[in-house]
Amino acid sequence: MSIEPTAEKLTQYYTIATEALGEIAQSYYRLGRLGEARHLLRTVLPLIEAGEARPQDRLKLLLPYGQVLVVDHLLARRQEEAELMISTLLQAKQIAEAGPDQRALAEALCWLGQAHYFAAVVSGALVDSPSGGKYDEALGYQQQALQLREALHDTRGMSESLFCIGTIYERRQQPEQAQDYYRQARQVAQEYNHVAEQAEPARHFAVHALWAGDLDQALTEALLALSYREAAPFKPYLPFDHLLLRDIYLKKGDTAQAQFHTQQASALAEEMGYPALVASMPNLGDL
Repeated sequence: MSIEPTAEKLTQYYTIATEALGEIAQSYYRLGRLGEARHLLRTVLPLIEAGEARPQDRLKLLLPYGQVLVVDHLLARRQEEAELMISTLLQAKQIAEAGPDQRALAEALCWLGQAHYFAAVVSGALVDSPSGGKYDEALGYQQQALQLREALHDTRGMSESLFCIGTIYERRQQPEQAQDYYRQARQVAQEYNHVAEQAEPARHFAVHALWAGDLDQALTEALLALSYREAAPFKPYLPFDHLLLRDIYLKKGDTAQAQFHTQQASALAEEMGYPALVASMPNLGDL
């Protein structure tokens, strides 16, 4: 004789399902299969509106959906989707604020900061002044995320937020402050062995060295960034690492290596479904 499932049992089933689907989406995301991650999450989210599904279960899917939308926005440069990524992450923030998971709230705040940051970048606001206001929302969210992560002693998150704050100072043409935050981000990531979080500080130190004309230091940092990204692993940003190496090798006059890294970036971008990415990226050595 079959036993009628209780509301409690249904809630358990939703929790198990959302955890599994969230893990699948995160795997797609890290592998650069953003289209599949996006399709999965967009399809599943409306299906967990039933009363038995807890808000925190929905949060487990909203957060990765927001992350996927942010990275897709950067890679595809689709300005028209800025509203969707921000509204998705605002939903995640609201759910997290009403629940017990402070790490999830910090994650939502950090990604809201990244969403506003990349929305400004993609819209063409590549630089700003300290009082210009174009990156104020991004900075506010990242500062909130950092404060919460420090209280939680979430060292991975601290490194991420420190780096993100550095990028905002970079856009506001305050390079000394930017590099100070990059150094702090790197220090925390190294101390606690967060491999993925070491990639972006290294890449940005490489860019600064390239601009300063220190090509050997630029190459050292850029190769480090690539190695950290591959070790993490995190595929979506690998084309940027190869394009930076292209720019450094071009400055060094090594056209063979420059061509190799151009081909690597193009192949990765094509594989992930962003064939126009390489052509859209400027040569950093010319800036």
